[in-house]
Amino acid sequence: MSATATISPPPIDAPSETPAPLAPLTNLQLVRRMIRFIGPVRQTALLACLLVAIWVLVDVSAIRLTGEVTSSVQAAVEKYSPITGTLRDALRQPPLDGIVHKIWLLAGLVFIGGLVRFGREFINAKFSMDMVWYMRSGIYDSLQRVGFSFYDKHSSGALINRALSDLQNVRAFLQLGLILSAEIVAFAIGNILLILSINPWAALVALIPVPFWIWYILRFSRVIQPAQDAQMKAGDNVVTVVTENLAGVHVVKAFATEGKEISKYNLAADIFFEKVMASVRLWRNFVPVIRGIASASQLSLFAVGAALVVITRPWAPGTGGKVEVGGLLVFGMAMSQILSRLQQINQISEQYQKAIVSARRFYEVLDAPSTVPEVSNPPALPRGGGAVEFNFVTFGYDPEKPVIHDIAFDVPAGSIVAVVGPTGAGKSTIVQLLARFYDPQKGQIFIDGVDLRNVSLKSLRSEIGFVFQETFLFSDTVANNIRYGYPDATDGDVEAAARIAQAHEFIMELPNGYDTLLGERGASLSGGQRQRLAIARGIISNPRILVLDDALAAVDPETEHHISRALELVMVDRTVFIIAHRLSTVKAADLVIVLEKGRITQAGKHKELMAEPGHYRHIAEVQLAYQEKEIVATATKKADIAATRT
Repeated sequence: MSATATISPPPIDAPSETPAPLAPLTNLQLVRRMIRFIGPVRQTALLACLLVAIWVLVDVSAIRLTGEVTSSVQAAVEKYSPITGTLRDALRQPPLDGIVHKIWLLAGLVFIGGLVRFGREFINAKFSMDMVWYMRSGIYDSLQRVGFSFYDKHSSGALINRALSDLQNVRAFLQLGLILSAEIVAFAIGNILLILSINPWAALVALIPVPFWIWYILRFSRVIQPAQDAQMKAGDNVVTVVTENLAGVHVVKAFATEGKEISKYNLAADIFFEKVMASVRLWRNFVPVIRGIASASQLSLFAVGAALVVITRPWAPGTGGKVEVGGLLVFGMAMSQILSRLQQINQISEQYQKAIVSARRFYEVLDAPSTVPEVSNPPALPRGGGAVEFNFVTFGYDPEKPVIHDIAFDVPAGSIVAVVGPTGAGKSTIVQLLARFYDPQKGQIFIDGVDLRNVSLKSLRSEIGFVFQETFLFSDTVANNIRYGYPDATDGDVEAAARIAQAHEFIMELPNGYDTLLGERGASLSGGQRQRLAIARGIISNPRILVLDDALAAVDPETEHHISRALELVMVDRTVFIIAHRLSTVKAADLVIVLEKGRITQAGKHKELMAEPGHYRHIAEVQLAYQEKEIVATATKKADIAATRT
């Protein structure tokens, strides 16, 4: 059976279906989803809340005991005559013996409170770090699983910011929202009950600021959230500028555009600064209002407390309806605790506004649907030789703008297929569809008679070896870069693949051979050396299909010749797709597919296509003319050198 391809029919306008966008989550839905992150660390969270309850109990008891000590001192001054004798004798006699006992008890409460606060800080830190671990694992897992189309829509800077800055905003809110909210509620309830036990009217005054705070915070949230969103988007832009500059530092240096890059960064930083200051101005107005309400409430409580101390009312509880001096001190200390905790609402509010904006961006990553979804419990790709069939496939990165149209060809196992055409014709798109980096909008793709949609992605991609046009190497050893997609490969497998790719010799010249640690992206190697390592990485797993996406473009003609000879060995009994511009690479192909504007315009073997007019013969004539020109120029140069010597 020979390889065949079908010439694409002329375009036919047809509406394409695009999935409806998901409705945005409400703030309440976002909060509920954020709280789910507490699930894996709920035991630590419960322990933190228990410590808060103990802390409140100890603190309220200490305040009440302080008031009792003060009242006892006042009673001693009013009822008892001065005590004579030594200090030791005085401390053993009423009323000082009771006062000293209470002071020792108060000291014990203070010591216990210190221990509880120490435990609380430790547990809070553990709670925070454990939660961060689960959140980072979740977002990193999602970034690994989403399809290529997701990365096509989001810059690397924006994704980095979501995985770092937005994650921290959500984490901070959960920590504040749970622990600090528990503290606020517990301290407010505990101290209000303490005031209520002394005088209910004072407790009513203590509750006055709460509705004002709630109203103002809700009103403020409608203003601050858009400002926070604008600030975070500006931050994304700053990170994008930095990451692009670092990735392209060689280009920047080569074109001496350091000044331009500095100006670009300064512009992004200035915009970010403006957005930050806009948020700061809003918070500048928010904090004084919250503190003003607190100060007014505290002054009101002192006024009511002072009146209750000096004025007797029949409805006032206590002895004779009066509030003792110790009670006034309790009012002051308890109200200070309440207000200091309630003023922390502005911290929760600030973090809440940031977290709501960050959570939307964060969940865009976590909820990103796979662009190439798998069926439930997909089977592995069955064994086979690597026969490939494209059945009138149409695809566009934007469904409204197809890149390839009605691509149809049938390739038997073990065939060599060359895909040629002008830049932007869709050559790389075809092989990306072959590995299900994307799914076509129309048509089907089969390997060994099985629809790619019906097998697991892992088994599919493990059977396809890729050598991309743009080589990417990791910051790891040479050996680990070669065995990257096949971690079980032995050192012998690594060396064999390197020899086939003509990489063994230069690897052995490196400081530590195969154990040499490469710099980021393999920057310490030449372009040809990186490409040969990529070829070794592509063939080490012995895939049934090998894709060379213009893989020889970065090597010199002599190295290309050596690699091509070596590749002849691995092409046996293997289906090979070659995307190339050099005709020398495609002459031996069993099928040459010519793509123009996303359509197959010619198909056949090299000799067949040379015999008919079209794009293939045109580029062949151009390349042959260029080669002849190079040969003539070389011969002339040699003749001139010989004449000079004679």
